[in-house]
Amino acid sequence: MRVRRSAVSALALSAVMTVVLSPRSLSAQLKYGGYLAVDFAKSEAEGDFPVGTFNRILGGFYASGILAEKFGFMAEMTYTKDAEFGIRQAWVGFLPSDKLAVKAGLYSVPFGSWNVSDRPHEQPLIETPLNLRYLYPAAWRDIGLLVDGRLSIISYAFYLGNGLRESDYISEGQQFEDNNDGKAMGGRLALLLSEAISVGASYYEGDFDDLGERKLKLEGLDLAVVTSQWEIHGEYTKGLIANPDPYERGETEGFSVWTVMSYRKFQPVASYQKMKYNDSFHGDGIATDESRWTLGLRFVLSPAFFLKFEYAWNKEEPKIKNDGFRIQAALAF
Repeated sequence: MRVRRSAVSALALSAVMTVVLSPRSLSAQLKYGGYLAVDFAKSEAEGDFPVGTFNRILGGFYASGILAEKFGFMAEMTYTKDAEFGIRQAWVGFLPSDKLAVKAGLYSVPFGSWNVSDRPHEQPLIETPLNLRYLYPAAWRDIGLLVDGRLSIISYAFYLGNGLRESDYISEGQQFEDNNDGKAMGGRLALLLSEAISVGASYYEGDFDDLGERKLKLEGLDLAVVTSQWEIHGEYTKGLIANPDPYERGETEGFSVWTVMSYRKFQPVASYQKMKYNDSFHGDGIATDESRWTLGLRFVLSPAFFLKFEYAWNKEEPKIKNDGFRIQAALAF
């Protein structure tokens, strides 16, 4: 998102900055930080990067604070390889306790676990898992209201926002102004089964074409097992697109599993991902079936600086030679 292209996002940021810069905010409990990453990618001849290239630069800076009378804010700016500055989060809220928070503005959509923690220093994988790459936009966010919190071993999040717009792929549907009369809604519930195991379920629904004739439902399940030496993560996703006659219902479904082993500063990483996407609405329709094996290594130079390498074996229909490797340096500060 370019800041100058979204009046609604500009308003959200303006509201945050008004709170941050007001005299009453001088006593805020401020937190701030950021991240920076650069990638190199090389694929086979028919892939996306046949000659090898430094293909992606990602950067971000955030500031948050708790103000007097239990009000708070969050603002997160981003930078991409196209020299574009954008806004990932810009909200103000009433934050009385860990049990309840009410936020208004631009927020990261809490669907699954990946989308709210996909920054380069937060994940062992470099590439987004296939099912998550196609199910929703990268760094998916929305403008509206978000209510979240934690009650004992249960965490929750519910939201109401503008929703996604119509596009060939769901992943291309990011928008910041509503394109129809309806509002999108959804949420996530998570259960902490033990100190090491958590499970979550996510749901989203909303109209996403201008006339309100195409309706989108997204469903997801996620699992995390985290110990001092091992991590195992998994996400199952499903998307249903209700199309007007005479088109059949569109559907996308997939899952991904990734695991990390910690041995001193070395963290071997392995992943398997699978995704199917079928929708006849646009043009000749979409019929995609992909899977991927990934092996990699994350080297922990410090708690905030990582070097990552991964090689991906891709299987696609129709078949193309698209195996390849990526290298990434990621820094948090």
